[in-house]
Amino acid sequence: MKNLIKYFTLFFLLPALSQQAQKRITVAEIEFFGAERVSRRMVQKWADLQKGDPFQPDELLQKCVAILQGYKSAGMPYTRIDSLTYSISPDSSAATVRFYIREGEHVNTGELTLAGLDSNEAENIKRSLYTKTGRPFDRDKLERDLDESITNLEKQGFPFAKYDLQSLRLDSSLKADQLSFTFKVSKGPRLVIQEIQIAGNEVTKDKVIRREIRIKEGELYDYKKVAKIPTKLMKLGYFRRVHEPAVYIAEGDAGGLLITVEEGNTSSFDGVVGYTPGTDEEKGYFTGLINVNLGNLFGTGRVFSAHWQKRDKTSQDMMFHYREPWVAGLPVHLGGGFNQLIQDSTYIQRDYGMDVSVPLVENFSVIADIKKMSILPDSLGSHMLGIPKSETVSASIGIQYDSRDDALNPQSGIYYFTSIETGAKKNLGPDEIIDTYKLDRQVDNKRFVIDIDFYIPTFRRQVVALALHGRQITSTEQHIPLTDQYRLGGTRSLRGYREDQFRGSGIAWTNMEYRYILGPRSRAFVFCDVGYYYAANSRGVVEDLKIGYGFGVRLETGLGIMGIDYGLAYGEKQGLMSGLLHVGLVNEF
Repeated sequence: MKNLIKYFTLFFLLPALSQQAQKRITVAEIEFFGAERVSRRMVQKWADLQKGDPFQPDELLQKCVAILQGYKSAGMPYTRIDSLTYSISPDSSAATVRFYIREGEHVNTGELTLAGLDSNEAENIKRSLYTKTGRPFDRDKLERDLDESITNLEKQGFPFAKYDLQSLRLDSSLKADQLSFTFKVSKGPRLVIQEIQIAGNEVTKDKVIRREIRIKEGELYDYKKVAKIPTKLMKLGYFRRVHEPAVYIAEGDAGGLLITVEEGNTSSFDGVVGYTPGTDEEKGYFTGLINVNLGNLFGTGRVFSAHWQKRDKTSQDMMFHYREPWVAGLPVHLGGGFNQLIQDSTYIQRDYGMDVSVPLVENFSVIADIKKMSILPDSLGSHMLGIPKSETVSASIGIQYDSRDDALNPQSGIYYFTSIETGAKKNLGPDEIIDTYKLDRQVDNKRFVIDIDFYIPTFRRQVVALALHGRQITSTEQHIPLTDQYRLGGTRSLRGYREDQFRGSGIAWTNMEYRYILGPRSRAFVFCDVGYYYAANSRGVVEDLKIGYGFGVRLETGLGIMGIDYGLAYGEKQGLMSGLLHVGLVNEF
């Protein structure tokens, strides 16, 4: 009985074992004999066969057909494969495959006739084609030529242009065979866009979309304008997706444009909680940040934003800003805002201002603002630090370039911003502070700002993000007071250090991240931040270079985008667990 069971087991297992052994055979060598006019690498690409692939003898016939199709596309339709052989190694682990190819003669391109066009127009088109009489015929290049020609006609206002093959003639009477073609070219009407239809917008008003695409009803069809519609609308931040516009004929030469969008969430809540560990001198404490952005209010493109941040135990700031787009129907965006900073319980800074943004060309804008800043010191700031009450009126102008593919999780593109600001400052007193610290009553300030972000894709789902930032103030004052200096350190500049830990009349920092993209709104990364600050005072010059490093993630969750950064200060006396942890949440609604 036991022997009978063994026989039955072998009977059923032998086919499976045989098949499994066949699967273990791999292709060790591939040889192409006779491939001279076409590189062996190209023939191997046509065959789609690589070393190390599983050896499948049943598929070799399909490989031969693919090779002959490749030669046919390359203008050698008379090529044939005389034989195909393969051998398997003694241990049945590897196979060698040999193709014996007899290459045929090239078939040259003969006469190319474009019917339906006048002679001058036909000649202009033929001059732009790679496919010309006497050259070896290449089917792929001919198809590419025709596609590009149709695109060129579309750019001239003929979106329904097409090529129909009317005749094909092979002439074998010459030294080399020639293949001639006759195409019937139909340009179609020069389209006039008489109507624009918009679909999918449930909140955003039609007029908001129409004004952004910069196309009016009654215009001639413009290929470049239509092709840029998805990019322009996506930059607004209102839509999850914008489909390629569809063009249709309504009546005669009149047509229409259909724009289909999928709306997304245009408002967001951004919250950050940070913790600074304690030292021997003081206890640890929490810091916080809240950003609320209400975008596309009532579907009109209006924006309201609010900001609150607790930087440390005694400092906090808040900001409110409103933007009105397309003032008086012109591409001019006007905004106004208020900002208040309570700094170290020594002074209060209040800013009121208005700003204007004017888009010039694609991705470029000019930005200008005018504001008034007031400094209100308390007794400690006034008498101990020499901070007088002051008022500054300033104006700035800058340019902005933004080619990022996504504002929240960019994978390619550049962001650039630079501005120059000039301001007139009045030190109002009290008189004893101005006299004691020898302060000028009238002061002229100039500020320079530059921000550059690069997003460079490397391997699949991996991006290098490099940001460069600089700030500088110059003044007729001998020393730049604390209230006018820039601050450096914290989540948004130099991670691994406390918020606004350093000050200077000139600061610069770079943020370097290597990101792995986890999803449309998610990523993991390691970072290295390098910051520099410079300040001159009565005791001399203070400057230093600081480095922070660490890792972080941005994860899209049901509540929003969760952000976690953990930073360490290079060279500081602290352990691995003594870094700064920042947790944030961006919730779109």
